[in-house]
Formats: sequence, structure tokens, C-alpha cells
Amino acid sequence: MRVLKFGGTSVANAENIKLVLDIVIHKAQEEKLVVVVSALSKVTDLLQLAASKAAANDESFKDIVTEIEKKHLDALKELIPVSEQSSLLSHIKRIVNHLETLLDGCFLLGELSPRTSDTILSFGELLSSYIIAEALKQHLKNSAYKDSRELIKTNNNFGKAAVNFEVSNQLISNFVATNESQVVIMPGFIASSLDGINTTLGRGGSDYTAAIIAAAVEATDLEIW
Repeated sequence: MRVLKFGGTSVANAENIKLVLDIVIHKAQEEKLVVVVSALSKVTDLLQLAASKAAANDESFKDIVTEIEKKHLDALKELIPVSEQSSLLSHIKRIVNHLETLLDGCFLLGELSPRTSDTILSFGELLSSYIIAEALKQHLKNSAYKDSRELIKTNNNFGKAAVNFEVSNQLISNFVATNESQVVIMPGFIASSLDGINTTLGRGGSDYTAAIIAAAVEATDLEIW
């Protein structure tokens, strides 16, 4: 098994994502892949800015949410045939509505806790990985999505959580042993605590996610794009 990781520039927009899909499809002919993806370019910064503005009672956070939503909807519309877009667009809108609800809470309370910040920042990878996984299914039916929060377990040190390798390695090994898909798409950067709370692995955490997966499955290769 080979692990590939694609950063924000590689998945900046639909055009770049198409190039990523070409690479993945080509390499999937040789062996099974786990593909870890970052948020679309600049989205994590936008999420951080929106959270800061909301906590400072600045209503312009809503404009940033609109920008984030448009960026992802535009990508999905370009990558997925029109006939199959409806339910996927609705799913994106539900995710964005959840994000806006959290930011509304920050606005009303006038604060941003480290725990809430981690949850807000996780939306970038959740959105990008969902879109990329759905786009890949258009070309490679034997592909799947896996939420890395189900496999990588950490402590509650929000902002840069420490990985519990004993638990995580077992969960990853169990998943890979039963996975029949040729390619699995996973979000980087995000994880969850043992009690199921969203955590993040720190900036640059998508590389770390890929390394954690590669080590746990004793991958033949780890490629950082």
C-alpha cells in the first residue's frame, strides 16, 4: 500500500483537483492507495479569520462563510456531472450551515475557545476531502472516503493534539485489513480525542496525518505532493 498526500496548493481549485485525480488514478493501477488531502488553498486561513471576527462581534464573518461556501460549491459543480450534483450540493450546504451555527455561537458569546477553534478549523479538510472523494468516484468506482477522526485518536490538547499511537495504530490496521477499496480518500490535519471531541494536529498537520497512516500500515511509499 502507498500513501499519498496532497497539500492546499495541489487542491486549490477544480483544475488542480483534476490533475490530482489523474495522478491518483494512474498510481492506483499499481497498488492500493490511501490519499490524504488538505483543505483547499487558503481555506484554513479564512476559517481562522472568520472565527476571530465572530468572537470579536464583527458580523463580517458571515461574508467569509459565503466566500468559503462559494469556493467549494464552484469546485464541486466543475468536478461532478450536473445530473449528480443535487444531493452533493445539499450536503456541502449542510456542512456550511453547521459551520455558520458554530460561528454564530462565537459571535453571541464573544469568545473562541481552543476546543471550538479546532472544530471550526476542521471544516476545511472535511469539505475538501468530501468533494475530492466524490469526484474520484466518477472515474474510479472502487474508491471510498474515510473520516480520519475515526482512526487517529489524540489527547485534548486543542490546537496541536498529541496522538495516542497505541490506539490509533490498531484502529488504522483494523481498517486497512478490512478495506476492499483500491483508493481511500481521507482528510488530513484533523483527528478526535478518545471521548470523540474534534482535535487538530497543528499547522502542517496533513503531512503528519499521512505519516501516521504510512507508519501504521507499513506503507511501501509515502509521497508528499
